[in-house]
Amino acid sequence: MSDTALWLVGFRYHVAPDRTVHCFYVVDNARDRQQARRIAADLAATSAERGRRNDIVLDQGWAELRCLHRDFLGRWDLEPAEAVLSY
Repeated sequence: MSDTALWLVGFRYHVAPDRTVHCFYVVDNARDRQQARRIAADLAATSAERGRRNDIVLDQGWAELRCLHRDFLGRWDLEPAEAVLSY
């Protein structure tokens, strides 16, 4: 079906009571959704990433995972979002 699969993993955080920001990470070395989510969470927890968020904590009850596949013609296909309510 495809020879390349990447994961697009999104997290969110709240900068104000009425404003939510999403940050996304591309993970290319994961076997499955759970591993992709763990790798992205580790990336989000680095001091550089925390600094970009002004040390605002990620919403621990929400993540979004999407798989990107490249077909034999080189076209990318993005699967529909799968929202995960806990990670």
